[in-house]
Amino acid sequence: MTRDFASMLSGAMRWLTALPTRIYPVLDWFVPARIRRDHEAHQRARMFLISHLFGPFLGHTITVYLYLLDPNPGLDLHILAASITAFWAFPFLLRLTGWYNVLAVLSIQNLIFAVVWGCYHYGGVSSPFLPWLPTIPLLAFFYLGSGVRQRVLVLGLLTINLVAVYAIYSSGIAIPEHVPLAKLSGIGLISTICAAIYVSMMALYYANIVASQSELEREVLLHLSTARQLRDAKIEADRANQAKSEFLAKMSHELRTPLNAVIGYSEILLEDPRVAAREEQRSDIAKIHTAGKHLLSLVSDVLDLSKIEAGKMEVYPESFELSGLLKEIIANVEAGIAANGNRLEIAFSGNLGVVETDAAKLRQALTNVLSNAGKFTRNGIVTVSAKVQDDWIKIGVRDTGIGISPENLANLFQNFGEMAGATASKYGGTGLGLALSQKLCNLMGGDIGVESALGKGALFTIQLPAQCSQAGSLAKPAGAELPVRSRAEAEAPTVLLIDDDRAALDLVERILLKEGYMPVRAQGAREGLTLAWNEKPSAIILDIEMPGLSGWDVLLTLKADDELRDCPVILVTVNDDVHKSRLLGAAAHLAKPIKRDALLAALDRFCPRVRTGVPKAPVALAS
Repeated sequence: MTRDFASMLSGAMRWLTALPTRIYPVLDWFVPARIRRDHEAHQRARMFLISHLFGPFLGHTITVYLYLLDPNPGLDLHILAASITAFWAFPFLLRLTGWYNVLAVLSIQNLIFAVVWGCYHYGGVSSPFLPWLPTIPLLAFFYLGSGVRQRVLVLGLLTINLVAVYAIYSSGIAIPEHVPLAKLSGIGLISTICAAIYVSMMALYYANIVASQSELEREVLLHLSTARQLRDAKIEADRANQAKSEFLAKMSHELRTPLNAVIGYSEILLEDPRVAAREEQRSDIAKIHTAGKHLLSLVSDVLDLSKIEAGKMEVYPESFELSGLLKEIIANVEAGIAANGNRLEIAFSGNLGVVETDAAKLRQALTNVLSNAGKFTRNGIVTVSAKVQDDWIKIGVRDTGIGISPENLANLFQNFGEMAGATASKYGGTGLGLALSQKLCNLMGGDIGVESALGKGALFTIQLPAQCSQAGSLAKPAGAELPVRSRAEAEAPTVLLIDDDRAALDLVERILLKEGYMPVRAQGAREGLTLAWNEKPSAIILDIEMPGLSGWDVLLTLKADDELRDCPVILVTVNDDVHKSRLLGAAAHLAKPIKRDALLAALDRFCPRVRTGVPKAPVALAS
């Protein structure tokens, strides 16, 4: 029997614990939308409604009992019953008016009145209504919060009512006896039990709120911890990269000195008459000399890139006649270009005027571009054009070589971005020349663009300000236009794609390339965060369901980063939690399978694509 009772009691407690969540839809019907938008106010309103919907049932157990005990129930008992019944009107008043704070104060005053009125007419200090008195400050805390103003208001109301009761007692007015005190002992026990049930019900709901908030706080702390770890890892990686760059930059003298010795002594030996008489020995020394020069060029490129990354590279502007420098550069590379059976043509006038920029860096950048054109062209033509227009130097290098495919254009100006596969094995190269040339042009305030199609050659265009400042500003004047660099790096907004599904990445990448965006792929969350920090994209397309770090973790980390906080993040996922995505700061939430029009419409809202021809009509976005 005892075991059955304990089981029933345990089941009742579980039912009471789960009751608040089961009745949320009913409670929220009474709560205005304005209050639902504030999480704390919403929780207080739910507690207010629970007490007003279920509290009067407990209160009326006392009034029903009094109707049975009192042989002649009068106006006093009717007023008491009306006061308790009035609590049922408050939820509807809340829905109609939305005046939550006003109604909460009126409700507390109504409860104080019911307790004091019941005590006065039924038993005085021995009244069965007295156990309800401690619930008043508790309800005030639940309804209005723990602020100082709220506490003062409720305590003031309670004090005024108690002072009024004391004044009645001290005036000598006799307490009416509608029911003998001896008959009120049973109702006193029932009232105490009802008050205890009422307080327990409110406490269970409050405990449920605290538990849910604690769980949410733990989740937020976990995400913040992950974000801190990722930031620390990024800082550590940046430090390592900076240390590497600084080390290589400082090693310039130590690396170049032995190579200069190798090259210098091999040249001396080649000029020695005794060596000249021995053809086999001369051929070996010539190979050493060529390899030394090639290695010196490679080391110089690596060191220059490291200097730029470490911020150690400076610009030294000087005035010179542009056409003279160009002819000098062409004379130096002409033999290398002709080695592949190519013809070098000059398509600029003999006098381009005097410009002011870093001649050494321009020579290095243009030499790399010309060497690249000669390397990928066989028995063709390499044409150099140049002009000074609108205070900008524009130098074009066109070749009739193999051309560049769209997939290789995307990586053309990256470090070690040499074309892969058979092309790389056939033509060779380190993949540093174009990357270094672009960084040098950026340092001088300009850029390099490329137009190319596979099998139809390529046109590289170097554009620099004719008057270069010492700081090497990267800002371009209004109206200056660069040729298309893969229709991506020069003009198109960069969009980072983060997904663990290769097929989904391929699909979105194909869509974006066709529509004038520059997609950057990341197959996984950690790789995506690394690329986001490095690339600083114009927008990010993010999947949620990924192994390891989820998309939610990535989104939280991005929004916690000062540099990436404003970057729009578009969720493309099977997860349908739109509310959570908006709460965490996502710009849009699109469902898989991917709808092309919705994806492009979302992107157009936050980073409009580069449009050519007639613009398309905007497409409405349905999240």
